[in-house]
Amino acid sequence: MYCISYVIKAGDTLYKISRHFNVSIDEIMNANPLVNVYNLIPGQTLCIPVSIPGNQYTDYTSYVVQENESLGSILNKNRINLADLMMFNGLDEIYPAAGSTLKIPVAPEHE
Repeated sequence: MYCISYVIKAGDTLYKISRHFNVSIDEIMNANPLVNVYNLIPGQTLCIPVSIPGNQYTDYTSYVVQENESLGSILNKNRINLADLMMFNGLDEIYPAAGSTLKIPVAPEHE
């Protein structure tokens, strides 16, 4: 399993975290068997499971993050997974701010 670390903030819920990263609640629970996911503690670190980068991309397009846009909505809109986005942008963690530009990997078209 490939995983990124996420530090819990005050007000976080498992649902909110799962939507932010576009990962199911069950996947987060399975990746964190020692964490009481029903009582998240600010400052505690969760493993957010992501798929292994696919490396099937040969090009990218630039994407400007919009106001009030979540990481999950960016992933859904562009039909990519978190691992690929992070690999293509050379990131260890990602908190997209409105107005920032991300490289969105583009899969080659198959003929």
